[in-house]
Amino acid sequence: MKALIGVEDYGGFSSAASAMETVQSNISTHISKLESELKVVLVDRRTGSLTLEGAAVAKRARLILKEIEAIQSDLYALKHDIRGSVRMGMIGTTARWLIPMLVPELKKRHPNLHFAVSEGTTTSLEARLHNGTVDLALVNKPSYSEEFAFKSLFDEEYVLFINSAHQLASRKSITMAELDQVELIVPPKGIPFRDLLDTLAKRSKISFNVIAEVDGVRLIASMAFDGYAPAIVPATAVPHYMSDFTVVPVTDLPNRRIGISRRKRALESAPMLSVLALLDEIFSTDGTANFPMPAGTRKVGEHR
Repeated sequence: MKALIGVEDYGGFSSAASAMETVQSNISTHISKLESELKVVLVDRRTGSLTLEGAAVAKRARLILKEIEAIQSDLYALKHDIRGSVRMGMIGTTARWLIPMLVPELKKRHPNLHFAVSEGTTTSLEARLHNGTVDLALVNKPSYSEEFAFKSLFDEEYVLFINSAHQLASRKSITMAELDQVELIVPPKGIPFRDLLDTLAKRSKISFNVIAEVDGVRLIASMAFDGYAPAIVPATAVPHYMSDFTVVPVTDLPNRRIGISRRKRALESAPMLSVLALLDEIFSTDGTANFPMPAGTRKVGEHR
């Protein structure tokens, strides 16, 4: 199963062998044995890519191998020693400020826990959660799914990110109606946030002066910082050390809700439960947590 996953991840027998620090013949032998047992062809030898049957087996194999690893982790946990790994996906704007808090605290509490983080959009991380390449995903609240459970952690406001010399920079806040014909960088049509902006613009009877359509909050913020044009972004997309730039809250935009998503039918291992427990502590509203939140954010259930 590991050999099959290696071929899928690295694009062929040779690349998989190199990444897994073995020889190509070893990878080939393992896959041939698996094909013989299942009586199907798992890898197209001409292209080195998985067949439909191979992709189906690889998807299950990832989950099986994760459960095997979890058995060992759970047994260690009975001795109060959290071992094993947790792979967590995060949207980039949250990862930027949360990782510096989360990783050192996990290392201090559970030195034998291997914690790996990968960045992505909500859509891409949901796909990775589905195929088992991440165990948990910190994402913008997704649409309801039969497969995933979502727990809200915090809200963040949307702000207009503009150069301090801009005519709107002196404003304490702004409404959508006041952005009529203002030059903006926005996401492409079909992205949920762009759809929301278009709906609110139509309701306010305004039109944006779209300078560029860009997919990716961090890239939008970067282009705004480079002076390309203003942009509406989540508050945490703007680093606190930015100079010569101003953030103006957009008062009639609903807050963005961020939370943790996981597979409903997955049995959490001891390492996963440890990470979830620390996240609960970081975002607790009972006054006992000692983890600062960035400006423009509010823990779910917290009153201003």
